[in-house]
Amino acid sequence: MFHWLVMSDVSKGLYCKYCFLFAPATKSNVTLKTLVKTPLLKFSKLTGKDGCLTVHSLNKYHLDSVLSGNAFLKSYQDPSFTIINQVNLQRLNQINENRERIRPIIETLILCGRQNIALRGAIDDGPLLNDTSNSLVANPGNFRELLKFKINSGDQNLKNHLDTTSSRATYISKTTQNELLNCIGEEIQLQIIKDVNEAKFYAVIFDETTDIAHREQLSLSIRYILNNKINEKFLTFVDAYQSILEEDIMLSGETKFTGQALGNIVLNILKQFNLNVENCVGIGTDGCAVMTSKSIGAVTTILKECIYAVRCPCFNHALNNSLAQSSKVVSIRNTVGCLKEIVAFFNGSAKRIAILKNKLGKSLSGLCQTRWIEQHDGILQFKSTLPKILEALADIKLWTDKNSSTKANTLELSICNSSFIISLYSLIDVLKWTLPVSRILQSTSLDLESANFVIQEVKEVLNKNRTNSHNVFKDIFIESSNMAKSLGFDIQLPRISKTQMNRANHPTQSVEDYYRWSIYIPLLDGVLGDMNTRFCPDVINAFNLRLLIPKVFCGKENNTLSINILEASKRFFPLLSSGSDNTADLHLQSELELWFKFWNKNIGVWSEDQFPSTAIDALNKCDPNIFPTVYQLLSIVCTLPMSVATAERSFSTLRRVKTWLRSRMQEDRLTSLAGFSAVPTISARIKRRREEYHVQYWYDQPIEGEFCTLCFSNYEITNQNFDYFKCLLKVLTSCLQNFEESLRTEHFSYS
Repeated sequence: MFHWLVMSDVSKGLYCKYCFLFAPATKSNVTLKTLVKTPLLKFSKLTGKDGCLTVHSLNKYHLDSVLSGNAFLKSYQDPSFTIINQVNLQRLNQINENRERIRPIIETLILCGRQNIALRGAIDDGPLLNDTSNSLVANPGNFRELLKFKINSGDQNLKNHLDTTSSRATYISKTTQNELLNCIGEEIQLQIIKDVNEAKFYAVIFDETTDIAHREQLSLSIRYILNNKINEKFLTFVDAYQSILEEDIMLSGETKFTGQALGNIVLNILKQFNLNVENCVGIGTDGCAVMTSKSIGAVTTILKECIYAVRCPCFNHALNNSLAQSSKVVSIRNTVGCLKEIVAFFNGSAKRIAILKNKLGKSLSGLCQTRWIEQHDGILQFKSTLPKILEALADIKLWTDKNSSTKANTLELSICNSSFIISLYSLIDVLKWTLPVSRILQSTSLDLESANFVIQEVKEVLNKNRTNSHNVFKDIFIESSNMAKSLGFDIQLPRISKTQMNRANHPTQSVEDYYRWSIYIPLLDGVLGDMNTRFCPDVINAFNLRLLIPKVFCGKENNTLSINILEASKRFFPLLSSGSDNTADLHLQSELELWFKFWNKNIGVWSEDQFPSTAIDALNKCDPNIFPTVYQLLSIVCTLPMSVATAERSFSTLRRVKTWLRSRMQEDRLTSLAGFSAVPTISARIKRRREEYHVQYWYDQPIEGEFCTLCFSNYEITNQNFDYFKCLLKVLTSCLQNFEESLRTEHFSYS
């Protein structure tokens, strides 16, 4: 009945949404207040013949405001309903024609952005169709050439646009390119922010690197749950040194990139995008001291304002650091160093790599420190290629080039060594288990339970190998012996001395036992010890919210589970929509009892596969109407990031976009082009942003667009009053967007 009534959470009173926007300030020289400018706070007599709401609904100014509001919405959604467009059909056709003119230009920009194609060339100005320059040196650039290609392929809209418009309104200049790219980039960011606000809970993932122009680039990504799907989206690049706050600059004037400065930069970015920092539940970073320092680390700084967030260490970085503990075993460290020398030796010369390709059929992959899967592959490739590599080294050893022949002879002697072969095969035995884990941990849809499961599986396998090292190493030793024989030597026991201090000196005459004690067991102990420290239960199960997953709690004692879950959930109670902390506690207790009973009663009835084993599966099976608190807690579990792979992928995009030839690219353009890679599809019909662009820059054509048609239908916009109307338009657009946001978020809720 009172569809126009809204409740203000700020004023704690009622408003008429139509009169608030469209009613006049006064009526018969009387200022309108209740339900219009001031809220209705007395609810004793709302309905009935003399009720406040009934009387208000019969006022003429209210009826006029409702009509004005409906007309506004109708015109906003479809400009064809405005009077001027209904009377002047030609004007409406002009609007559609203007929109079609810019479409092929936007599509070309999107194509170049998606394919990482440079846009600009030596000539960015001048006519496109009647270009008479035939210089072989001056390149017009990919963007202009693609536009010519579209015209030659039959794009009549683009051809007519460039034929009929003046040189001031072609939309193909370098300045217009930047403006259009900014519009598209902002639209992508606005859509991500809109999704994050709809999801409510989010986590930030950030990391920093140096680009080709020696600028420190901070990459910020957002992880959130929308429509029961995990989303990790790149948001922006920021020049870190240019964004450091004044209070973070040292007294001496030195600009130092500290953890505190980095944390403040991240907080500023979140505030610039109008993200509620209290809804941030996770902070994903790597494990370097700048990020994790408890006193001045970036995470510590962010936690001062994101009070409900938790630090989520990158599982992939932690796994990589654990594997790096293998370098504490001298033989393993020497073996990895030798492998790097082999790769660098062949890749350092076209002549050498040609010899290798003739023997092997391909080149060797490098042992990349940052690309975790490539590091695994780089070591695993040597298991089957050693004989061919040795043949290539034998050929190079006979060259007259002293540097190449000497280095080849040294590498050959290093390979034909018992310790090298045993160390290589021992390291491969560990990496064959961690390779699939490293690949899984880079998935954007990974949740806490899945990451915990794969890590625990690897630890279990390595512990089993450590316990049964005698039998496991026997197979490794047999493989190593066979490889050594194919290379022309036998595995031998090194010289043992009572006074030996710099290498393993185990008192045994068994070759197998010696290498098992000196290489394989220390390798497993080093990796397992570090993994137990980095992936201990206190870190992985820090909040015990994974206990909400049916496959985890089914068959266990409910009372203990409830206590652990309640204890883990306390820090998140202020974020839940159940009310105060006491109310949320009661709601969660009752929901947990029903949640446990629902799944436990089906034990033995359903197959094991029907019980959700991950947080996202449990979220899909949880009804938010029956279990609202459990649903929100599961959303928080899914939101916590397990890896910073999204930030690492953005660095790969940075390398592709900002090359040597494009090293002067500014931050806005860089973020826009990098954002193209963050979304699967980009529509050329970016409606609202393109309409704003029409109003701001279409000088020689009639100024068209929904906002313009709506607000200034009775005025003729010319070049003289264009700036005035543009300013008014910006103000009105900002007001409308702010009011729309307030209605949609915290200030108002529909009655």
